[in-house]
Amino acid sequence: MSFRLAPYQSCVFCDYISRTATCALITEDELVMAFVNPRQYERGAALVIPKQHRETILDITTPEIASVYTLAKRIVTASKAAFGACGANVFQNNGIKAGQHVPHMHVHVVPRFEESDAEKLFQQKNFPMVEMAEQEAVAALIRAAL
Repeated sequence: MSFRLAPYQSCVFCDYISRTATCALITEDELVMAFVNPRQYERGAALVIPKQHRETILDITTPEIASVYTLAKRIVTASKAAFGACGANVFQNNGIKAGQHVPHMHVHVVPRFEESDAEKLFQQKNFPMVEMAEQEAVAALIRAAL
């Protein structure tokens, strides 16, 4: 049994995987995908997801979660090289009450910088979506640093 999620008809992350929706892809393999978060909590913020639809951490397989966090680590390393990050937040939310907005398990990778507020909590409602051109520019910098 999983955590309670908002009712949904479709999953935008599954649409990214199937290429029926557009995202700023960073990289992918047979199990996982990383793309730029349309809400740039900090420059370089990315999301890492399993390619199979898994709602929460309770649903993901051990090989998938290992691959998700292995790729998250690679994205942190690339963000350090690409943007000069001096820290990173790596987190995920499970269920409505934990702030999960998309019904597909995902890990946030958020580079942090000297000027970053270390106490700042990221809430989706506080960050507008950025244009796809900016997302693609961020993806290109991270890809180049992978």
